Amino acid sequence: MNTSDPGERAPREFRVSYSTGQPARSDQPLNNTFGLTGEGKLVLDHGALVFEGTRSGFTLTGKPRIALADVANVDYNAASSAFLIRTRDGRHYIIVWLASREDAEALWAQLPQEKTPEFIADQAAHERFGKAMSELGGRSLVTPAIIAINVAVFIVMLFAGADLMNPNPAVHIRFGSNFGPLTWTGEEWRLLTSAFLHFGLVHIALNMYALYQGGGLVERLFGSTRFAVIYLLSALSGSVASGCWDPLRNSAGASGAIFGVYGALLAFLAVRRVDIPPTMLKSISSSALLFCLYSLVIGAAHPLIDNACHIGGLLGGFVSGVILARPFTPEARAVPQPVKLLVAVLVVVLPLAWLAQPLTAESGSKSASLRFERDLQTFDQAEAEIVHRQADILTFPPNARVNRLEIAQRLRREVLDPWRAASRPLLQATTLPQDGSHSSRKQQAIRDYLRARESAIELRALAYESGDLNDEARAIQAEQQLGKTLNVVNVLARE
Repeated sequence: MNTSDPGERAPREFRVSYSTGQPARSDQPLNNTFGLTGEGKLVLDHGALVFEGTRSGFTLTGKPRIALADVANVDYNAASSAFLIRTRDGRHYIIVWLASREDAEALWAQLPQEKTPEFIADQAAHERFGKAMSELGGRSLVTPAIIAINVAVFIVMLFAGADLMNPNPAVHIRFGSNFGPLTWTGEEWRLLTSAFLHFGLVHIALNMYALYQGGGLVERLFGSTRFAVIYLLSALSGSVASGCWDPLRNSAGASGAIFGVYGALLAFLAVRRVDIPPTMLKSISSSALLFCLYSLVIGAAHPLIDNACHIGGLLGGFVSGVILARPFTPEARAVPQPVKLLVAVLVVVLPLAWLAQPLTAESGSKSASLRFERDLQTFDQAEAEIVHRQADILTFPPNARVNRLEIAQRLRREVLDPWRAASRPLLQATTLPQDGSHSSRKQQAIRDYLRARESAIELRALAYESGDLNDEARAIQAEQQLGKTLNVVNVLARE
């Protein structure tokens, strides 16, 4: 054993590489904490390790330096001549590959080989965790299945008319997006189907990447069945939260469920922290929290991002994760616990039902507003066709002979009667409280517009039938009034 003082040795240089191979530990995704890449040198100089190299293509000023006295818990892989060098306090680490086996053995002989008690305990925890992962076996099945379903639905929607990059509200509503006026008036299934729809390529790419990054681990921690329950409960929680925050919003995407996946991960780390190696616990917790906080901040800065859905999904996933977390051992997995699954469903679903009650209560003003918006959605489809038909009837070739009586009859039969039938549900709907809200003003403006167009059609038919100039003047006046009411509707639509 060499007992000489390392500080008295002459400096020695080793050619090393900082950027080949893989990290020695799963909790260390980078090769070093100094940003060193490519080829470089390790200099053993006066009791310290000095690392020379480049970072992002630029030469470092102030070479990273670690005193040998601060080095502990070194890993040496003789087969690849690689070292994982750590500081005693765990703040820094660096992986280096030496140019030759001889250099590696020479460096190993001069490095401290102490293993701290904390490190030994962490290694044992890693071994236990790895053994449990191996004994549980298999791969995550639900996560790739969910990704495949989302991608398949996205492709089908493209063939149905959805744009590759931009939202197409009509197509998304048809496929089951969370559109409040339909969701809360009898189509509650949209609360789940909306989690499998996406508004363009960027939307689905970001969501599926986030699910791929976290879903596999969370599925292994909880088991596939529990993971599927957590995912669906999170999707449901996100959709309900979105509807409660903005009942008229047209929402879609897997992000609420994905936030729930990360919420469940945080719950497992909190409830079953003894099952996770300490360094892995710290790394995963930090990554999960950073993902959630960063995503919520970005969502707060962009009004088109549905942060209510994100928060609802996160809470739903965390709550269900707390209930469904169990020891990460094959023995615990072997015991079925259907009661816990039922408890998780009830604990999440019952509060959601209570939150949604104002949106579904028949006598409530919110419910009345949603039913009016639902009828308006149906009416919009009929309106375009009726207005187009009127334009066709009143369009004549130059110098064509016009049968005024036939035109009047067609206007009444093909335009006026369908218009009355289409507008009847909106005119007969529950009148919203006249409190100056946007919904009440919108309802009144639309009703004024419906009556104005009905009057304009009726008077235009009468003018063609009678040929009287007074009737023509009344028809023109009614059409001018129609234009004014339509302008009011358009202004309110932009608010």
